[in-house]
Amino acid sequence: MHLNGLWRVGAALCLLVGSTWIPATAQQHAFRQVSPEDGLAQSQVRCMAQDAEGYLWFGTIGGASRFDGHAFTNYGLQEGLPDAHVSAMALDSEGVLWLGSGSNLVRRVGDRLVAEPLPSGGLGARIMAMTADDQGRVFAATDGDGLFVRDDKGIRAFEGFPLDTAGSVRSVLALSDGRLLIGLRTGLLIWENGHFARVALDDAGPKAISAIAEGRDGSWWVGTVDDGLFHISRDGRRTTYDIESDLIRNNVRCLLVDDRGRLWVGTKFGLNLFEDGRMRLFTIHQGMPNDNILCAYQDHEGNIWFGTDGAGALRYLTDRFVTFTVKDGLCSDLIMNVTADASGDLWLGTYDNGVCRMDGMAFVNTLDGLPNNTVWCGSVDGAGRMWFGTSDGVARIARGLVEPLPAGNDLFGQRVLSMHQDGRGRLWCGTRDGLSMMSGEGPVQHFPISTNGPGRSVRSIVEDGKGHLWMASDMGITRFDGKGFKTFTSSDGLSDNIVQCLLYDGRGRLWAGTTNGLSCYDGEGFTTRRFADDFGSNFISLLIGDDAGRIWAGTNNGLFLFYPDSLLSDPGSHWHITLDDGLRSLEFNLNAAYRDPRGRLLLGSSAGLVFHDVERHLDSPLPPVPRVLITGVRSFLQETDWRGRSTGMDEHGLPIGLELDPGRNHLTFDYAAIGFSYPDRVLYRYRLLGSEEDWLPATDARFASFGNLGHGTYTFEVIASRNDGRWSAAEQFSFTIHPPFWMRWWFFLLCGVSLFASLWGVQRYRAVRRARHERTRQLMLRSRMLQLEQQALNANMNRHFVFNALNSIQYHINKQDRATASRYLTSFAKLIRKNLDASQNDTTTLAEELERLELYLVLEHMRFKDRFRYSIDVCPGVDTGQVRLPAMMLQPYVENSIWHGILPMKEPGVVSIIVEPIENGRVVVRIEDNGIGVDHSRETKQERESDHISRGIEITKGRADVLRKLELTDIRINGPEQWYTEPGGSIQGTRVRIELPNDATQKNAPALAKRG
Repeated sequence: MHLNGLWRVGAALCLLVGSTWIPATAQQHAFRQVSPEDGLAQSQVRCMAQDAEGYLWFGTIGGASRFDGHAFTNYGLQEGLPDAHVSAMALDSEGVLWLGSGSNLVRRVGDRLVAEPLPSGGLGARIMAMTADDQGRVFAATDGDGLFVRDDKGIRAFEGFPLDTAGSVRSVLALSDGRLLIGLRTGLLIWENGHFARVALDDAGPKAISAIAEGRDGSWWVGTVDDGLFHISRDGRRTTYDIESDLIRNNVRCLLVDDRGRLWVGTKFGLNLFEDGRMRLFTIHQGMPNDNILCAYQDHEGNIWFGTDGAGALRYLTDRFVTFTVKDGLCSDLIMNVTADASGDLWLGTYDNGVCRMDGMAFVNTLDGLPNNTVWCGSVDGAGRMWFGTSDGVARIARGLVEPLPAGNDLFGQRVLSMHQDGRGRLWCGTRDGLSMMSGEGPVQHFPISTNGPGRSVRSIVEDGKGHLWMASDMGITRFDGKGFKTFTSSDGLSDNIVQCLLYDGRGRLWAGTTNGLSCYDGEGFTTRRFADDFGSNFISLLIGDDAGRIWAGTNNGLFLFYPDSLLSDPGSHWHITLDDGLRSLEFNLNAAYRDPRGRLLLGSSAGLVFHDVERHLDSPLPPVPRVLITGVRSFLQETDWRGRSTGMDEHGLPIGLELDPGRNHLTFDYAAIGFSYPDRVLYRYRLLGSEEDWLPATDARFASFGNLGHGTYTFEVIASRNDGRWSAAEQFSFTIHPPFWMRWWFFLLCGVSLFASLWGVQRYRAVRRARHERTRQLMLRSRMLQLEQQALNANMNRHFVFNALNSIQYHINKQDRATASRYLTSFAKLIRKNLDASQNDTTTLAEELERLELYLVLEHMRFKDRFRYSIDVCPGVDTGQVRLPAMMLQPYVENSIWHGILPMKEPGVVSIIVEPIENGRVVVRIEDNGIGVDHSRETKQERESDHISRGIEITKGRADVLRKLELTDIRINGPEQWYTEPGGSIQGTRVRIELPNDATQKNAPALAKRG
């Protein structure tokens, strides 16, 4: 061993035995590193700060990184940084975080970065340091343009700053009393009430100031580039610290006064911790991954961070647990037991290198007579001699030398796993093959493995108040009362049959550590506890109690600490100690535990000997409960732009007043707990109010998904804990899912209105249908009545006409005009037959009607030969066989023309019947005469008896109106009316216009013209 190592371990041993203070030179792996491999933007960390939300920010030469304890969010040029080199940070009194990026001040607004360049005088200058006072001002120190201030008026050069002599500012600090300290390349300035003054550090020339810090007592610490560290007390006394005063280097890069008042000094080659007048050293030799320190910061939880040049950031894990290794002079990192000799010196039994004294001044191995270099256990007898159990028997050491034992008493070939000296001075040895007892110089008494004896591989032996021995073995727990053995196994409630360690607590209960949990025997039965679900946490290798009544359990997954009563009443009442607490390894060795007379603990691990001062750290505060934030809301697991569905976005980038359509009912909430102490232990619980009121079980997942949500208003809540029983306040996010259109009020109203309208419509339809049916029935009755009247009229007309026609025939017979009488009689017979046929049907074709009308005109013309002429003209294109009309409709109008228009005249008249097509496929029949006209006919009508012709015309019009209303046919009758030669001229006669529907019009049909 080299002399420096001997000195270090000797000093450590001296302080361990004689003082409560342990030097940090022995501490290994006391730092936790975060680097670009963990998501940090760049490995050179120039500055650090914590924002109002609790996020920790790192400024690097490759951008800024925001850290929540678990994951990083990086900000570079594409996120709004004007310069990737972030060299300074400050949090103002309003909670706004400011970054020094090149020659710009950058503030964070929500999720955006807003840059504010320095005034024109600062172009090209790089911001080197920043600070903020309680008045909302932010000060920026530059490397060539002096000092700038930013307040509610904007950014400007600091008034009165001596730019000509103080252009290069390396550091700046706003003091608690409102003054400002400014570190220059040429010395130190203080600003107070608008005035600047130089501050001398010593009697020598100006110093290049690199760092400034204010002590808790109001004193100043000033670090320089080449002249070490200066302390200026409140009364003006100055003290210098340099390499002669144990400062690791005179080039000081950063200073930090932590919440305990300790001063941390960062240099290019490590850290100095100044506490209680002593300088402690931290370098790569004490476990630092990198000792090129650029900056230091303490977060709100009390964690101390150091930014390095090339290794990212380091978090100091405190000195609660100090690890001694071969680098500190130990003969091995695998310590299996610690035994104190009569003088109080500590002897370490190792797994691979025999026995050594902790101060490194004595070694004993196989070359010195030790049976085997694997030493499992140790003990001291009443004579002060040390006994060690090895893999090949036992060894006795006195005054540093191995003493030979009588043959048979050395347990040669036996693996001795445990030792215990009872009250009678007997030494009990637990071996792989049972139990052995040594008493004085007599022979060894063996208790081999049997069903009524000790178990295999006895790893631990303890004695109760009655003098009974309790042994842990591969076959359970065995009790020996001096007469016989009794074994307790898993069938009795033991957690596992492979038991590795035993311990009695202060209330006489026996605790047993097994390979599958912890069991407590209270004299009546066993109570079993498991620390976690994983195998390593329940593989218990050692148990030891402290002076506070707590029990420490060493496992394959770190240390577990608990109060016995609390653990029995609450299975979750324990603390888990891991690498985050400063342990170098999570695996602890079998029964490698020792408590010194002052209550301090030494525990053997796979990476060295762990020291813990119980009294010093008994009241160590628990880290604060982590703050939880909801960081995002996603739809169907995809990043979603919510701006169209919300009223805005809050400072965390979450939508305000989020309202969703029914189809967007699958949401995922992202959340994170901001905590830097034990980030791996953080657990979350959440619930969705409106869907479920109970908190879901704890989970380490950082998101929660909910699918197929119904309509309504919901509130998502999440809380966080470090698995210590304390939970944070709930973070909430509320949103609304609109109901589908068929469940909205207006749809119900519309349905109600529609139903009412439908019912009303059905009722109205039925009423209209009933009315229409009744109206149709009435019209049908009326039509039938008109038909009967028409038939009666026809019969009446036929009676007069027959009488007149017969008189005419008689007249021609009397005159012996047989030919005329015969022709008259023939035509009369045809007309009578057709009239009788027509009276049996409602309608007839226009051809039949014209034929019947022609027979009537022939008879009337023969009767009144010289009184009128007639003509029937059918235009080409009219198919009279396709036009239908009520029977005997045209005859009353022709008869009216003859009797009332022509016969009253003295001269002969003309009756014309014209059939021609019109638009829309209809046919018009015009009946015209050149008689006396309507007006003269009405005058002469009063002088004669009323006849049936006028009633016939009225009945015919009535029938046409009824048929049109019944939508059976559309017959329109205009007239009879007078017509004139010209407007205002003489009367030319009377005419009637009858429009008939034509279903099929034949074009180019031969004309039918009859003239008399």
